[in-house]
Amino acid sequence: MLYFFFLTVLYGVKEYPGLYFELEKGLLLLYHLVCGQTGHYMGRYMSYASFFAVYEKFWFKNFKNLNKQINLLLDKMFSTFKLRIYSAMKKNPKMFKHVTLIIDGHDSKINYVNTNIEKERLYSYKLKKPRCRTQIICDINEMILWVSDSQFCSDIADGNMFLNMKLYNKMKITDCIAMDGGYVLFLNKFFEISEEKGKAFSDDNFIYPIRKQIGIDLNVEEIHYNNTFGSFRSIIENQFSILGNKFARFNNNHKATKMYDLKYYNLQLKVAILLKNIQKLVNDFNIIVQPHHKLWEIKNFNFPIQEKLIDIVISNQLKVKEKTIRMEELQQKLINLDLNNDNIKKDEYSDDDLIDMNIDNNCDSKSDFKGDKSKNTQQKRKRRNKNQMAVSEIKNITKLRNNQKNTSYEIEKIVDHKIENNNYIFLIKWKNYDESENTWINIDSFNEKQLLKEYLNEKKIIFKI
Repeated sequence: MLYFFFLTVLYGVKEYPGLYFELEKGLLLLYHLVCGQTGHYMGRYMSYASFFAVYEKFWFKNFKNLNKQINLLLDKMFSTFKLRIYSAMKKNPKMFKHVTLIIDGHDSKINYVNTNIEKERLYSYKLKKPRCRTQIICDINEMILWVSDSQFCSDIADGNMFLNMKLYNKMKITDCIAMDGGYVLFLNKFFEISEEKGKAFSDDNFIYPIRKQIGIDLNVEEIHYNNTFGSFRSIIENQFSILGNKFARFNNNHKATKMYDLKYYNLQLKVAILLKNIQKLVNDFNIIVQPHHKLWEIKNFNFPIQEKLIDIVISNQLKVKEKTIRMEELQQKLINLDLNNDNIKKDEYSDDDLIDMNIDNNCDSKSDFKGDKSKNTQQKRKRRNKNQMAVSEIKNITKLRNNQKNTSYEIEKIVDHKIENNNYIFLIKWKNYDESENTWINIDSFNEKQLLKEYLNEKKIIFKI
């Protein structure tokens, strides 16, 4: 299901550079996230230049649209405020039944290449290596919903990144976020900003460990509370572990990720998070994998690009019929030509055409073709009859042929359907054509989406278009 979603929703039916199948290009982009290897490593499956051209178009040139799409899917696809409340009431420990969200920072090991940025900005003094940090918020169902921009560890504190996420535009007044003590000093600023935005968030919307006062030790109950709280917050740390196991590119135990611009790293991280969420959703709700989810596994399968849908796909079958009809009519027209017509004019047939038609139409008897006729006699007869040929009929045939080219095909109705090679195909009745001209076409070949939806609903076929 994860592959199906990436290939159909994110990779889509665009045409990417290179001579390889579109499916191969999409799968390599996904594998690049999964294996954690460099672009040069992909050269064993596709030339590095070809892979980079696909990589550049998908991640760089498509950045704005893809980033917007991913943010929207993370925000809307996996959680609602009611679902968060019900889940918290059912799953959370007794002391934290009101907690719906958890925030924490995710550190990534980065090897910055082709950059003029000072090494001090790249270096994490806490981790003693070049790192970047990203703030991530998940719900109680372990679905990651919101992701901050990734930043150099030396540039910004967790609290400032928390403020930059503008959570007052995302969380609801019924949400309560669990956080560690590093964020607490920035809460008052958050309240000020949210009030300016017309949102009434308060300290009730956040929960954090009990802080030790100077010279005063925590009592047993406070220590127990902090320990329980820390264990509860480990939900989000587990998400980082799952993410790293599924996508080696974001595994800190793996070698450092090579990157020269953090915004593209951040986008790749969000794509991996989205796919991780989908995998968990499928597992938790036992979503059944349908036959069309595995179509990409069929040998020689390839995505049709947008320009190759209905008009081109059906033409593979219909053009054969068109050509046959045109040639049959043309041949019949030539056979029926009246070569004695006074309107016949010279120079409208080629010499070969005239010779062939002369043989067919100017023989008085079979004796003309007997062996006792000399070659000279036959050639003279052919030359004599050339002057009697005309082109007026040829003009009509050319006109007929041109008219055939303008033939259009419009779906009148869907007659029937069946499954072939794990895919739906439909029997189409074409408008202004006889039933004998009905054609089977693939479900992905439809431009008439409304007609297809009506048929699927009528037949109670569950299929996402």
